Order: sequence, then C-alpha cells, then structure tokens
Amino acid sequence: MKAVIIAAGCGSRLKEYHQGIPKTLLNVHGKRIIDDIIGKINSHGISDIVVITGYKNNLLEDYLAKYQGKSINIEFIHNPRWEEANGISVLSAKQTISENEHFLLLMSDHIFSGEILSQILSTEITNDEALLAIDLKIDKIPDFDDGMKLQAKKIENSVYKINKFGKNLHDFIAIDTGIFKLQFSFFEYLEKAIASSKDSLSDACNLLCEAGMMKGFDIGNKLWLDIDTPEMLNQDTILEHIFEIS
Repeated sequence: MKAVIIAAGCGSRLKEYHQGIPKTLLNVHGKRIIDDIIGKINSHGISDIVVITGYKNNLLEDYLAKYQGKSINIEFIHNPRWEEANGISVLSAKQTISENEHFLLLMSDHIFSGEILSQILSTEITNDEALLAIDLKIDKIPDFDDGMKLQAKKIENSVYKINKFGKNLHDFIAIDTGIFKLQFSFFEYLEKAIASSKDSLSDACNLLCEAGMMKGFDIGNKLWLDIDTPEMLNQDTILEHIFEIS
C-alpha cells in the first residue's frame, strides 16, 4: 500500500509563520509537520510515499531528500495548478497508483494520533468503496466553522455511511479529518467531478455518497488537528498529545 500526501498549497492564512516555505515544513513543538506524518506512516509498515507538491516544490523536495535510502521511497509529483482546488492535486496521484491498489490519502497540514492510521488500515472496504476517518466530537473541534461537515448514519459498530459533505451543512453529526483509505476507482469519481467544474476533493466524495460508496469510521477519543490558522498553532494540549503518540 502507498500513502499519498497532498502538499501543494501555500498556506496563505499562516504566511506570517511559515515565511515563504511550504506549510508542512513548519516546526511545531520541535518537529516539522511533514516529519511527524511520514514517521507515523512508516511506523505502520508503509514505505512507499507519494508527495504532491506545488508551492515552492524545490524546498520541500530538497528537505525530504534525507529520507531516500532509509527504507522509505518518496516519489514527487508536481502540480503546476496548485492554486486551484485540492481535487486537482489528488488527481495528480493517479499515475502512481495501480488499478488493484488501496492507498492512503493524507493532508500535509493535518496531524493526528498514529492510532487513527491503525484503525483505518484495519477497517475493511469492498470494491469501489472509500473510507474516511470522521470525528463525532464536534463540540471539541477547534476552528469548527471551517471544518468539512458530514451527514452520516451509523451502520455497524463505529462504521458510518456518509451521505453528504459540505462546510455549510446544518444537519450534520461529524467532521472530516482528511484521512482517507481509497481505491483506484476513486479517480473515476474525481474525474467526473472535475469534468463538471467541481474541482474539490469533497465534490468527488459527494459523488461517492450518491452512489452509496462513502463510508466513515468514528475515531472516538483520538485526536487530530488541521494546522490552517495561527490559532491552531496555539492548541498546545492537542499538539503535545499528538506529537507524543506514534
């Protein structure tokens, strides 16, 4: 299994902190965000990683060169359209995934407990299904207003059928963590969405919802954080907890 990390954006809301480097290279609690993500991926037995670059891609590629030859194989795909919606970056990974392969999709500015990866890897999906780690602790999520909200219905244990994605939903029960397990068939939905001028990852996910193929699992008390604003860099309790768990 491969892991795909979307690291194309410039992090405009954090520009005073990242000082012209890709946001994922920010040093948080003594560790760069990208190092924490790669370390957790590799600790779960995944050594093939695809990084989709965009903004100042040379800086990120130069930094990650340190991993080559250390039981980690990193492949870089540059998205020259990185200023557009994130679905364009996700589609860039298609050339690196085989037709019978599952893969993880992660955001380069989302940090998380390694236990979430354990849970998503052990949760089965059938052909054409997609799986997303979802957080039902909606009253405890920082930057809640900007979160991708989900309508979903429980189908078994901690597994849910997701019915709709949207930042402005009023009837929702969970938030999207940005941690996915997908199959090659996901690119068909993504291409269909983009062909309709709906270029975001959530647009493709909504097509999966319509087909009844989008599942989520509740992460329970496990923690994650989207480091997208200066306020998120001040969530010390969450940051310290996440960086201590591998």
